[in-house]
Amino acid sequence: MTEETDTLTKEELEALQSTRDDNHLTELVNGESAEVIKHDLASQHGNARIDAQIFDTICKKVASRLQQSISSVLNIPLRIDYASTEVTAFEVLTSELLSPISSTTLHLNPLEGEALVLINSKIIFDSLDRFFGGAGVSTIGFTPDRTFAGSEEAIVDILITLVSGALKEGWEPVASCNFEKGRSAEHPENLQCFRDEELVVVSRFRASLGDAVGDTLIIYPLTSVRGPTQAHSRKLGGEERESDDAGWSANLHQACLELEVELCALFGEFTTTLGQLSTIKVGDEFSLSKNLPLDITVEGVRLFTGTPGKIGNISAIRIDSVKKI
Repeated sequence: MTEETDTLTKEELEALQSTRDDNHLTELVNGESAEVIKHDLASQHGNARIDAQIFDTICKKVASRLQQSISSVLNIPLRIDYASTEVTAFEVLTSELLSPISSTTLHLNPLEGEALVLINSKIIFDSLDRFFGGAGVSTIGFTPDRTFAGSEEAIVDILITLVSGALKEGWEPVASCNFEKGRSAEHPENLQCFRDEELVVVSRFRASLGDAVGDTLIIYPLTSVRGPTQAHSRKLGGEERESDDAGWSANLHQACLELEVELCALFGEFTTTLGQLSTIKVGDEFSLSKNLPLDITVEGVRLFTGTPGKIGNISAIRIDSVKKI
């Protein structure tokens, strides 16, 4: 069943429909032998989704930081480019790997499990040659399929330390993992850190040193990293919505500030009877009771007081007080 809709997938429906007839169900109930078609519901990877954008952001930061660290510490022009992140079964990944390949586990505390760092042997051999002043091409018979010697293991230790620091910095906004070094081997199968069928997240980095090109892989258990990355994605989505709301509010506020309003100053008033009002004609005069300061209103609401006067030949009013709104 799918995780979000609790409905059967296409593969599950086909498995149920692939039986020959309905008699086998009756036979099973009666304890008789019947053909049962096996279908492994757990083998489907349809729900193994990750937030690719979050991983892309993390990995680009890791690649940039790692390249800077290697250049500073080892003084070699090793270029690190982030390539991709995908979800796959661990056995599918290991079937494509050749020995030796530097394999080191990193603890994910406080998250569960371990990450696995795989560094191509070609990059290790050529990095060692560059480190000792060579051209980056072995002159003493290095071959990519031989085991690592002590000097190469030392280079690996340095690289793993730099990878750990870059990962810690890259993941900091999502999860504060320590990425402490664990075990090492010359092939990931020797470490037994994942089950063959276990789904893992594989972030692939392309390392190049002159003509030498090889991949460095960072492998995480899917169950450990999917939760924090999805939570971070939801958090960012909420911040974006808040930003959109704030922008809309600011625009609305600005639009309101540009509205035109009419101010009225009450110079005086008089009282009369309904009878007198009905006989008013042009030319009649009335005395106004005038109180200073004058009230100044906006849409009938008293907001200011002022004193009448003139600016040149034009009647004017000076604001004396402002009512708190």
